[in-house]
Amino acid sequence: MRPPAEIIVPFPAPLARLALPTRVRSTLIVSSLRSLQVRGLDSVYAARVDPAWREVLRQAVAGTWLPIAAGVAHYRACDSAVPTATDQIAIGREVGDRLHATFLGTMIRAATGAGITPWVVFAYAQKFYDRLFDGGGCCATKLGPKDAQLEMAQNPLIEISYFRNAARGLWMSALELFCTKAYARETARTESSFSVKISWA
Repeated sequence: MRPPAEIIVPFPAPLARLALPTRVRSTLIVSSLRSLQVRGLDSVYAARVDPAWREVLRQAVAGTWLPIAAGVAHYRACDSAVPTATDQIAIGREVGDRLHATFLGTMIRAATGAGITPWVVFAYAQKFYDRLFDGGGCCATKLGPKDAQLEMAQNPLIEISYFRNAARGLWMSALELFCTKAYARETARTESSFSVKISWA
């Protein structure tokens, strides 16, 4: 019999009181722009991004904050420039690889070689989220020995398919620091939240 689900990291506040983010970390956007450039999609992206934010995004440097509206413009343009879920997930993995070196470096160095399992990633889920957004949040739930659910809520980027697929890739990349292979499948979505079931081997 499967054990009952166990919330590992709850949302930082009840959903009704969880504020929407006003800013997104530029490092997230700069990293995804790099992946678009490698694929030769930078001109396609530039043609499709909202002109009101084109220069702000083009001149963005890692390590600063951008208005969440700039993030919406960025991910909508990515959604149009990168039409397949497979490529969107692959870019999310690449972004994850870069971000883990930046944001999770201390934790990874402490955990590597110490017999740590992928559950350490879930324990840090909200802290990692807070490095990228200044509102909204996530919740991690243990479903089984190698199965979990991650839910993100109160973030306007959730409505964009590219963002959700890239998030799946980013999370798989994080888990694969501590396992052979990770899988992430979107299981539910509303206007303000989405859930992903994650498993690994």
